[in-house]
Parts: sequence; C-alpha cells; structure tokens
Amino acid sequence: MSNGYSLGGAALVDHKGKKRYYTLRDTEGRCLCTTGITEVAPGKDVPFFVQFPAPPEGTTEVEFSLPTFDSATVEITE
Repeated sequence: MSNGYSLGGAALVDHKGKKRYYTLRDTEGRCLCTTGITEVAPGKDVPFFVQFPAPPEGTTEVEFSLPTFDSATVEITE
C-alpha cells in the first residue's frame, strides 16, 4: 500500500544484533508515522513521529535511517 508523503521508509538498524526494524503499520498497511511532509528546507527543523518495534532488552544503540538523509546514531537508555 502506498503511504504518500510519509516516513514509512524509516528504519532502525541494530548493527551489533544484525537486525533491521521497520516502521510499524496498522491493519490496513498505513505506517504509524507522520504523514504529509512534502518539503524540508535547508537548516529548518520538522518535528515527526515514527513508531518501531522495540529492540531486544540490552540493546544500547541503533542507527536511525531515512532514505535520502544521513543516518543518525540513537542511544537507548532506560
């Protein structure tokens, strides 16, 4: 199913656990994420939401990946 302008292509990558976590979807295939973002101007912030499955307990770091953007390391704390 097409999600139009959404963050449905985002993923978390656990390099240590060798696993990739994709954006969760509802029963109709729509991503549980922000939709409708059509442009991000240089130097501007755009708040967004993306829901992922929880990595296993003990995972302390994942990489946030969004197509066409640089990846970012995310530290997981309790």
